[in-house]
Amino acid sequence: MLTGVLVIHTVAYNLINFQNVTECLVRLGAVFTFVCCSTCHLALLTLDRFVQIVYPYRYQDVITRKSVSIMSAAIWVFSVNVGLIPAYGWRDTPGPSEPACSLLGVLTAGYIQMGLFFTFVPLVVICVLYMKIFLVARRHSRAIAATDVTGNRNSGSMKFTKTVVLLVGAYIISFSPLALITWVYTFGGFHEMSAAAVGDYIVYASVLTFANSLINPIIYAFKLQPVRRRLLRFLGKGDNSSNSTTNGAVQTIVTHID
Repeated sequence: MLTGVLVIHTVAYNLINFQNVTECLVRLGAVFTFVCCSTCHLALLTLDRFVQIVYPYRYQDVITRKSVSIMSAAIWVFSVNVGLIPAYGWRDTPGPSEPACSLLGVLTAGYIQMGLFFTFVPLVVICVLYMKIFLVARRHSRAIAATDVTGNRNSGSMKFTKTVVLLVGAYIISFSPLALITWVYTFGGFHEMSAAAVGDYIVYASVLTFANSLINPIIYAFKLQPVRRRLLRFLGKGDNSSNSTTNGAVQTIVTHID
């Protein structure tokens, strides 16, 4: 939702040609805020799956409403401050012939690299955790299926894990083109092209990135029964009864992430 608001505001900004240095810095920094926040929350969601699969008997003690709230709040505070760094003073001043507000003209290469770094680190953490998750799941699959109770619990857990894999995979696919173009440019690539031309390519690639904000709710609504039930209830098409046996802690983290 916030990403959509940012995109709409940017369109309005360009249409009316509004010029304000502070607004420009905050708006461009907000892109890094939302990207960093999304990636870190996906890492938090992966941590939930990691504890559930690898340390199932400690899950209820580790993943609680309080712990998830604290971690989510910490992610937001960190991400917002990353986005405000240009407004704090780490920025470039466009030349007389350059646009007053452009991504590559206002933000320094060092800041863009830092923003990409804070995005890639959570993705590396996600990949490492999933490698461990699937190794453990494969090693214990037969033992887990030995009893009905444990098997049912694992079935629901693995279903949610597959949903998270879809979310992470969709995010990586949609974000990769934008990250690759920006990364190559900040390290000296595209030297034969002007900053404005490279900026156009970044804008084109960002369409796929912003589309991820549309994909995630669809994945949630179709794959997760608690979210689907609440969505139908919100639309007046669901009942108030709850016949789902979904783990309460899973519902908590889904609510926070969504």
